[in-house]
Amino acid sequence: MLLGTALWSEGPGERRALVGRLASGRVVDVNRIEAVRLRKLGEGDPERLAEALVPPSLRRVLEGGPRALARVRQALAYAEKWDRRGPLPEALAPDPASLRLLPCLPRPASLRRSEGTCLDRLRVAGPGARLEGPPHPTLAALGALGGQAAGFCLALEDAGGAVLGAWMIPAWPEGALELRVGTHHRRIPFAAWEGLVLPLLHPGEALLLPPPRLKPLPEGAGACQVAAPFETLPLTLAEGSLGGTVQ
Repeated sequence: MLLGTALWSEGPGERRALVGRLASGRVVDVNRIEAVRLRKLGEGDPERLAEALVPPSLRRVLEGGPRALARVRQALAYAEKWDRRGPLPEALAPDPASLRLLPCLPRPASLRRSEGTCLDRLRVAGPGARLEGPPHPTLAALGALGGQAAGFCLALEDAGGAVLGAWMIPAWPEGALELRVGTHHRRIPFAAWEGLVLPLLHPGEALLLPPPRLKPLPEGAGACQVAAPFETLPLTLAEGSLGGTVQ
């Protein structure tokens, strides 16, 4: 299950909502999928019920805890079956050309480092962000009701805030994280964080894990990527942001 937040055009306006990525790569509006599922079950006022059970906000789902996440899984399983049978309507699976992926948790309830110091929760960027300082890729744990991590996403601290990846994965990822700048790259196995004990998390919180030490990268500006098996996060480096200081 991959969950995120996206913005897309709808007629003269826009919709911003919780989305899920299917096995086929299609991106679906999870709240609207749940409303259709409830209507098929004969539930009265399915849109209003879906708003309560599978809200169009990842933060509200995290604040709903395990029960809300289970409902999201149910809605996505329904979408997967539909997608295998035939094409999903555009109202449920937006046109990729109109879709813009945002940070998976655009406005976390709190944003902090693993040792407890706070960052500015209103300074959260996502795919395509411009980094003012050297890239220190890591993961963020996203908290749910009950104090546990509901999942993890790619993350970098920057300019007093953070950049979060587009997708939350519900379990600790396998493989490795890669930082790519031009022809240069650095690889960090996820096992580098083995043994890390997470504190209790607030619902809707993003907790940045300690970034690993990396060999310096050459000075320069331009394109940068942080890649994991579940996502490639495109970024831009400001002029002078490397400065030979990546450790």
